Amino acid sequence: MLKGYYKTKPITLFVLLLFILSSPIFSQETYINKGKFNIGFEGGIQFTGVNDTYMHVSEGGIGYNFGPLIEYYLNDFVKIKAGLQYDSREFTLKDLLPIVDSSGYMGASSYYSSVENYKVNYLTIPLSITYIKGTDNFKFYVQGTFYYSILINSVQTGETFVYISESDAEHYNFVNYPEFNTPGYHYLNQAEQKFNSSDIGINLFVGGIYYIKPNLGISLSPGFSYAFSNVWEDPLRTATWSQLYKVTIGVVYSIK
Repeated sequence: MLKGYYKTKPITLFVLLLFILSSPIFSQETYINKGKFNIGFEGGIQFTGVNDTYMHVSEGGIGYNFGPLIEYYLNDFVKIKAGLQYDSREFTLKDLLPIVDSSGYMGASSYYSSVENYKVNYLTIPLSITYIKGTDNFKFYVQGTFYYSILINSVQTGETFVYISESDAEHYNFVNYPEFNTPGYHYLNQAEQKFNSSDIGINLFVGGIYYIKPNLGISLSPGFSYAFSNVWEDPLRTATWSQLYKVTIGVVYSIK
């Protein structure tokens, strides 16, 4: 249900905001922006998750991103922006399956369990175009961003085990894994998953910027992302970033 919501609502919201920002109430421009350069810094938290075809349960995590930026006004209401961000994402994958032996017998209370916790760090290059309008002190904006992320490193933790209950052990017959015929917990070496070396996607942000001084502003912008690349290096194990929701705070200084 959430997937359908986010496929339609952002487009509707984008059109609505363009209409609002074009209305007379936000037309009180008192100076010309064209040709202005801004430099700044922004960062925030992001809620990330993954849809994986191999694992039954996916839980999102909380990561963060931060880095410098530079902006250039094409005209009074449109600016382009480039940046460089340290981009950290987290998520958890879980699997819980009944145990079937070599003959096909399925136990009543025995199971296989795997929990994989991931922290993935990228160097992300965002390129944005922004429509902005408002007064000298406060402006609303809508921002579309194309981003390219380069993998820095990743950390995988968790555990994988098979549990054989006493009531099931006497009925089991594992030809290839005789140790599983004994009741109890049997811990397994967890397979290391390698991430794709890069990620590509788009962001959509809506937000506002308050100017403390004519050349110094503070911005706040919630948004979401849509990623195109497979998460894993293995092309046969397909997975996509299912959640990339962000809340970003920034500081911008005009250097014109």
